[in-house]
Amino acid sequence: MRRSEVDMSGAGLGAVGVERAGRPPVGLVVFDLDGVLVDTQHAEDGGLVRLAARMGLTIGDEQAGELFSGNRLATCIELLETLSGRPAPEDAVEFVRTECERIIGPRLDPVDGVEEALRRIPLTKCVASNSPRDLIERRLRASGLLDYFEDRLCSAYDASVWKPDPGLFLSAAAEHRVPPSECLIIEDSEVGVRAGVRAGMRVLQFTNGRSCPSRSDGVVTFAHMAQLQDLI
Repeated sequence: MRRSEVDMSGAGLGAVGVERAGRPPVGLVVFDLDGVLVDTQHAEDGGLVRLAARMGLTIGDEQAGELFSGNRLATCIELLETLSGRPAPEDAVEFVRTECERIIGPRLDPVDGVEEALRRIPLTKCVASNSPRDLIERRLRASGLLDYFEDRLCSAYDASVWKPDPGLFLSAAAEHRVPPSECLIIEDSEVGVRAGVRAGMRVLQFTNGRSCPSRSDGVVTFAHMAQLQDLI
């Protein structure tokens, strides 16, 4: 594990304890959806890769993750238009979402360890995602996680602002009447991390074991959901 990631050793937990000194209490824990609660990024990427093929582009899995992770669907489609030099098909949004659902299939598992983490965190929790609200609710219900959030679902489509703009997180804080300094963001993508930092909120970046560059912006990275409660 890299030095920038917190481990479960005594030294790692000691470092967390030092960071807590003088820090405001957490009043709201804000979870991203994809990559944090459910792992559907591969399906989102797959739908966009298939759209790219229709537009004459060949995009590999690694490049797809770099281009699309955390971004608004419309932004991804605009990027494909730029790369291909041609307009996207009129059915681009519907096509990508249909392909994504086909790739996901009938079963959607939560991220490993996240349900136990949600059960152990006795704080107000909400979801803030660039996805439409009906999609957020559908995926949480399919993964068995909806009851942990009830109706505390914040969609960029409702707020009319998308990450990396901090407005979505600020809207979630205002809706729950919690100051930004008392909000804790759980994100996996660089897009979401940037939004949280710009909102003036504390951010934990979930790497799920992936390599992640060292950070100098105060963001703490962690590799496993079993670590989350101790980091809060």
